[in-house]
Amino acid sequence: MSEEAETSSSIENLNIQTNSFIEIDSTGILMFPLQMGENPRENQKYSYKEMPDNGYWNIIFLNSNTNEYHLLTEKKTLILDYDYKYGTEEGINIAKKTNHIFYVIRNLDFNKDKLLNEKDPAYLFVSDRFGKNFRPISPANYNVNSWKYIQSSNKVIMTVTKDSNNNKLFDDKDEVMAFEIVLDQSEMPKEVFQQDIKNTLKKLYDRDWKRIK
Repeated sequence: MSEEAETSSSIENLNIQTNSFIEIDSTGILMFPLQMGENPRENQKYSYKEMPDNGYWNIIFLNSNTNEYHLLTEKKTLILDYDYKYGTEEGINIAKKTNHIFYVIRNLDFNKDKLLNEKDPAYLFVSDRFGKNFRPISPANYNVNSWKYIQSSNKVIMTVTKDSNNNKLFDDKDEVMAFEIVLDQSEMPKEVFQQDIKNTLKKLYDRDWKRIK
């Protein structure tokens, strides 16, 4: 079988899954997170890698008023979570200054093992409420742990882990840092706590917690 015919046969075994959808703030804009099922080949083997059960490989945005639709991105992406409530707790409504959707994704094979999984960094991305202008707002090569939108300053504050020892792992010995961006203005991630306070903290810890020989 030619490579083209094999690819065509593999594609025919795929089953697109739109298991659920949500409407964005009564706009008529619907989000359909995408998963994919696969029928086995004749030899009962599969052609595609398994994805996490709670992950999505893309999102379709549908304008239910016009029936126009588009994909969030055409790049390889594993979407772990999405949030249009700005990180607030369920049931709490805030008067938002901006109109964004936030996403936690993986899109970089950090350790070069040809997989996208929990060993690779999670990034914080944002789009407008129509699923356009999809872009990163967390620093490259850092793993996002948590984030929150701060209404009074229009900032997103996030905590991220740096691979401090360059072992291609994000573990409990690495440095965890706070970064901020200002939505729609200065979206270049900037570290919150500068080197002078970090040096002071290390000296205090060294003074109080060093092992006694």
